[in-house]
Amino acid sequence: MYKIIFTFSLLISLNACKKNNTSASGESIKGEVFEYSIMPSATNNAISTFNSEHFVSLDTRTITKNKLFVFLPGTSGSPNFYKLIVKKAAALGYHSLGLMYPNNSDLYTASATSSDLTLFGKCRQEIFDGTDQTTGVSVDQTNCIKSRLYKLIIYLQQQHPEQNWQQFIINNDIDWSKCIVAGHSQGGGHALYIAKKTPVSKAISFASIDWNSTLNRSADWVLQTGVTPISKLYSFNSISDEIFNYNNVKIQLSDMNFLGPAINIDNTSPIYNNSHTLITNATPALFILFPNHNLTVLDQYIPKSTDGSVSTTFSNAWEYLLNN
Repeated sequence: MYKIIFTFSLLISLNACKKNNTSASGESIKGEVFEYSIMPSATNNAISTFNSEHFVSLDTRTITKNKLFVFLPGTSGSPNFYKLIVKKAAALGYHSLGLMYPNNSDLYTASATSSDLTLFGKCRQEIFDGTDQTTGVSVDQTNCIKSRLYKLIIYLQQQHPEQNWQQFIINNDIDWSKCIVAGHSQGGGHALYIAKKTPVSKAISFASIDWNSTLNRSADWVLQTGVTPISKLYSFNSISDEIFNYNNVKIQLSDMNFLGPAINIDNTSPIYNNSHTLITNATPALFILFPNHNLTVLDQYIPKSTDGSVSTTFSNAWEYLLNN
């Protein structure tokens, strides 16, 4: 069973933050950075569990891409642990958010050692759209990823109509063709699974795999033909990951026909030979709770520059994954 428990304290802000910016010369730069921490229950009062705040960022100082970046946290994680990647996407012109969803360890408890290779996919389908697939997880249509994202977009449009969130809704549903879906660990698996089932603009998986340790192979959904072209799928992993053995990760990426070969960002510059499979053996910034599993995208683990910002190597890799 895979379970990651985070123990960091959170600084919770329920109000939107507006940050004014100036150029090096002191002149005002047109536009602002908007950040919102929003309880899922504020978007739908039927939600009472997994109610840590969504995190939303929009940077109007740059030209908007009219695409939505959706980031899904790992097991037991909160969007507040992954603000840096959401802010990076916003700085590149995306409407950007980290989504809270039912992300306990039930998925892995049910599937990781089962003799039924379909369980990973059944669990992920139920977490995605709330349809009853298996007793392995229990997620209804109020709490599933799809509903929570839809309600958050509607809420943002109602609260901030000038920011054009409604462009991501079509025919009373999410316009997935405008969405980049990404995630870490469990969330990265959801991103790739959603891309298999729904045509998205892009999917990015950070440190993720659906590996059955009893049968020593990938989950069945991994081998299925997906509706999103493989050219739209990307992966970023540490080769020293303590949770998901990198040798198994390589097998799964091969099973999915990911475009490679794997490129190490530590000693290669963008555009990484146009590979869709990035790896690193960098040193994490923090050495507790599976540091190498977390270093690709979790705020406190990402390698930092001397000024405390994300290291240039990792910032460049993120930009490549988002924009390539």
